[in-house]
Amino acid sequence: MQDQETDTYWSIMTGEAIAGKMHKTKLAELPVSEKMQWKDWVKKYPNTAVLSVDGEEESPVDYYSNYFKSEQGFRKLKAKDKRLRTKEPIFAFQYENRKIAIPHSAFWGGKAFDIGGESVFLFRSPTDAIFASTKAFIAPANTFKKQNEQWIETSSQHFFDAKSGKFTGNKSENESPKPLNGFDTFWYNWSLTNKETEVIKK
Repeated sequence: MQDQETDTYWSIMTGEAIAGKMHKTKLAELPVSEKMQWKDWVKKYPNTAVLSVDGEEESPVDYYSNYFKSEQGFRKLKAKDKRLRTKEPIFAFQYENRKIAIPHSAFWGGKAFDIGGESVFLFRSPTDAIFASTKAFIAPANTFKKQNEQWIETSSQHFFDAKSGKFTGNKSENESPKPLNGFDTFWYNWSLTNKETEVIKK
């Protein structure tokens, strides 16, 4: 990723400048919206301005179709770490000084993971497109429970609504589980630049 203002190049996977004026500087991570297709975005935000590239606002070619179908990485890159397949889809995040990756297949339909003093709840539907964002939340340890086929965070008594991708309930949103910043990508992308990653498969 290039920052044209300072002519700095940034690694998307580490958030660190690898060349240029801001070399070795870390980006500040900000929560962002969901990834979605244009047809879904424009329904929500019909007055969205579109940034053109060389005067073009839409490409007639789907450059990613073959990439998603292939077992090979970009420019035939492969994961050196064999704990997961080269193009295993994962949700990766940083927690304190740890780097953690969890395969999408480990949390279809929702699952909670203990990461020490806290727990994370991750949700994907088996029908989600590969580019769709994982719903990710963090809360005190052992507070995500499944009751009557529905996930609840017990300290707030807020229930997870799969349709909206949020925890909701009678208490204020400030008491609800906090969103967890993370990164949906393929294993080779993450592991080649984050070599000290913990993998959670269950």
